[in-house]
Amino acid sequence: MKKIAVSILLILLAITQACAQQESTAKVKDSEAVKNFLANTQSTLKETRDIGSLYELTIEQGKRKGVIYLTKDGKYLIFGNLFDKDNKNITQERNEEINKIDFSQLPLNDAVTIKKGDGSKKLVMITDVDCPFCIKSYQWLKEKTDYTLYVFLYPLPMHPNAYEKSIKILCSENQETALGIAKEDKEIPAKKCGDGENKLKRHMSLAQELGVTGTPFFIIDTGRGISGFNQPMIEEYLKK
Repeated sequence: MKKIAVSILLILLAITQACAQQESTAKVKDSEAVKNFLANTQSTLKETRDIGSLYELTIEQGKRKGVIYLTKDGKYLIFGNLFDKDNKNITQERNEEINKIDFSQLPLNDAVTIKKGDGSKKLVMITDVDCPFCIKSYQWLKEKTDYTLYVFLYPLPMHPNAYEKSIKILCSENQETALGIAKEDKEIPAKKCGDGENKLKRHMSLAQELGVTGTPFFIIDTGRGISGFNQPMIEEYLKK
């Protein structure tokens, strides 16, 4: 009987929580502040959570998701990071959670693969060969060891020569060497080819599917995405 009572209590608790969630979602959707924000930014409200003093809103814009907050009276939206009493950045943690990438589903066989040492750490890099911070991070990684780097090329419009260079890299017999030559702004000893063009299209399609808007963009094997050359974060991962 005791087990039955506990089960019933858990069911009732789950129902209560579900009702409370529906109520908070309704309040958020009815807020003029939220309606105006969604309309003006062409964003979509994906999830609402009551976190006590505020409502947490998961917003999707394009391929990426982000977190904003709404006051309980529905009048004000809050943008930026929230920290708890232990100075933990709960906004950052939530952003990482909702944007987590399934590393096992990435087409790693398509990447330019670079293995250093035992290759134990797995790291994806989405790069524009002419991007200054991409070059800086690539040169920095050359000094590290015990990782496997999977490179996907994503030439950006601001670097008009990057597209052709990327095709030549993917047409090269030794793609790792060709990538290194490109990062040093030297002439790549290869011609453009159909296979390279098709592979580059797949690289770019992956970057777009992931919502990448700037380079470099890293993904570690836990599924965490890292925008830009965040050296301390990458260093921490490689040292674990």
